[in-house]
Amino acid sequence: MNSKSSDEEDSQILPDDISKIKPGMFISGWDDSENDIGIEEDKNPHATLEREILWAASEEDKNDLVEEILSKDPSQVHAVDRDGYTPLHKAAYNNNYELAQLLFKYKADPNKKTEYHWTPLHSACKWNNSRMAALLLQHGADINARSEGDQTPLHITTSVSSCRDTLVTLFMNPKIDPDIRNNSNEIAYQIAKRTGMSFPLFDMVDKALFINTGIID
Repeated sequence: MNSKSSDEEDSQILPDDISKIKPGMFISGWDDSENDIGIEEDKNPHATLEREILWAASEEDKNDLVEEILSKDPSQVHAVDRDGYTPLHKAAYNNNYELAQLLFKYKADPNKKTEYHWTPLHSACKWNNSRMAALLLQHGADINARSEGDQTPLHITTSVSSCRDTLVTLFMNPKIDPDIRNNSNEIAYQIAKRTGMSFPLFDMVDKALFINTGIID
């Protein structure tokens, strides 16, 4: 890797530093990345169908209950919690592939955004759920969707360790734009190079696919 000045080192915030940042503080390019984790538990999840389906989508072995709710009221596939998470978001970060398939049967929106503009694909990439990411892309998920911090799913993936499978899934999509910059003016390649977690694979694929003219047909 190229050497960096002390000023550059001081100005960078690594993924491990995120937990130290207080809510409301400006984080360089990462001000929304942990909002995908802090989902508040519903103390009375069975009060309404909306609350029940959101609860069931977060639990293990509750797919039958989700299907029962949707058979009663298909519109509940679009239920959202106070932070804007849908059942599909919950399936994505829990890697519940079968649940996601069920939700798509009821026309779940793969591009629905949370309060911080996270899509289900952001959630899948956050947890390196490559098979889920592939399913979402097959159903029309926007691979270049931007979160509140202008993070694309590719930005998120490059910050995750052991993300080989998800990176390959994203790189195989012809619509990917690796040159999008987050609110720290960084492209995903720069994040990968700085953190080192995904740089070898990222560097190899980046050079093969994105030389000047864009993705090779």
